[in-house]
Amino acid sequence: MVSRMNEVRSYHQKVTVSPETMQKLRSSRAETIGLSMRDINCPFCGYLVERVFSDISGHKMIFCKKCKEEYPVNLGYFRRMKRREHHNHSQRKRQSR
Repeated sequence: MVSRMNEVRSYHQKVTVSPETMQKLRSSRAETIGLSMRDINCPFCGYLVERVFSDISGHKMIFCKKCKEEYPVNLGYFRRMKRREHHNHSQRKRQSR
């Protein structure tokens, strides 16, 4: 068995993108119109680890660059509920002394 621990990975940037991939990218961008972005912060240190769209759900492996920890996150647990509009209830006047 050959150990791959000492191998250096090299990443090559693509020079051209296929028309099919460009169409998928354009479609993806069009689908995100009207969606809001939300931040996923590290629950331990508060560092911003990911930005996701409002329609995302499920689980994701998160790596915090500050803590150097990797952990699974249920995106539903880290969703902030938007404040609903205040209903203008008639407020009682304060009693004066």
